[in-house]
Parts: sequence; structure tokens; C-alpha cells
Amino acid sequence: MPELRHVLPAIVIALSAQVATAQTTPTPPTSASMAAPAVVAAPAPIPACELHIWPAARVSAVTQGAGSAFGLIGALVDAAAHADQNKRDTAFITGALDAKAQARLLRAMDLPTLLHLPPSQVIVHDEGIDIKEDDPKRLSNSTAVCYSEFVVRGLMYFKNVAYSGQMRTFLEVRKFDGAALKIDFRDSKHENLEVKLPKEGEDTGPATDALLSALRGDVAFFADKFVRKNK
Repeated sequence: MPELRHVLPAIVIALSAQVATAQTTPTPPTSASMAAPAVVAAPAPIPACELHIWPAARVSAVTQGAGSAFGLIGALVDAAAHADQNKRDTAFITGALDAKAQARLLRAMDLPTLLHLPPSQVIVHDEGIDIKEDDPKRLSNSTAVCYSEFVVRGLMYFKNVAYSGQMRTFLEVRKFDGAALKIDFRDSKHENLEVKLPKEGEDTGPATDALLSALRGDVAFFADKFVRKNK
């Protein structure tokens, strides 16, 4: 029988060879590594048509009392009596419905679909704009052949002895054929509000929500009327 000191080196060499063989044996591919590469969808093409949207530059509030019905003198006295309230209400309306707040609301409404326009790239301008009456030129520098404009011409809160509070929205859609103005549709919507404008120190949330909801409803009403008038 061979001596142990001669057998041990042979056993060590044999074990080392087995370990080396195990380490170099390739790992079979898993189902995950054999999966087909992911297909990346091509980006949607940008529509050729453009719809430019402008919020209102003019936002105001007017409250009238009974005196406004009694001629010029009565109207002047009434205006003086409500001057502070009109100033406060106008400041609140201007803050709640500033150009950026209007732009956010209009951007979320999918106006090309509401107005039955062709698929359009929507460009929302964050600054309000005043339109001159019967101006046939485009309001932007765009040269797109398929081009339309949606403008909030004005927003006004109105209150008197007959109306507890109304949101009055003045809107316009202009459609162009190339450089030529083909459709110029204007209308307004007067919507009664269920809440009063807040006084100093009162919670402004309910009135702000009511004004935004009224504007959204007025735009939807106007869009439906535009579609019916321009079938």
C-alpha cells in the first residue's frame, strides 16, 4: 500500500482539475436572455394644423345697486357707492382667473376635439391679448397653412339687483385658409354663480373653484354652438 505522503498530492491535483472544469463550464442561456428585443414605438407625427389659444387680457368685476336705474345721476351715485367693492372684486377675479390660470384650464380641454377641428398642434399663449375689431390678420407669426385661433376676449363678473352674481365670458374662434380669414365666430355666455365673491379674510377656495368651473362650462357651451353654426 502506497504511503499517504505519496497519495495526497495526487488527490489534490484531481480535485483542482474538477473545480477548474466546473468554473469554465458555460451557463446555458435563460429564457429572459433569449427574449426578443423590445420594440420601441415611433413617436407620433406632429400635426400639420395649428390651433393657437389666448386667454383674456381684460378681466373685470361690476356690481350695481338700484341707483343705476335712475338715469345718469343715479348711475354716478351708485358707481361711487360700489367703488370699493368693485375694486376688491376685480382684484379677486384678476387673481383667480389670471392669464396663466386660464391657459392651464384651456390647455386641458382638448379644444381641437371640442371645436371639431382637424388634428392640431395646440399652442397656448400664456399672455392675454386684446383683439382689434375686424382685424383680418393672424395674431401669431405662424405660417402654417392649416391654422386656427381661439381667443378669450374678456371675462367679467356682474352683479345687480336682478342677478346675484354672473360670470360673463366673451369668446372668439377664427379659422384661416392660408393667409385669408374664412370664419370669425364670436359669442358670449352668461352663467349664474352659486357662490358669492369672498370679502377680505374669507376663504377664497369656493369662489375660485366656481369661477373656473363657470369658465370651463362657458367654453364647452361656446364650442358646441360654434360646431352647430359651422357645420
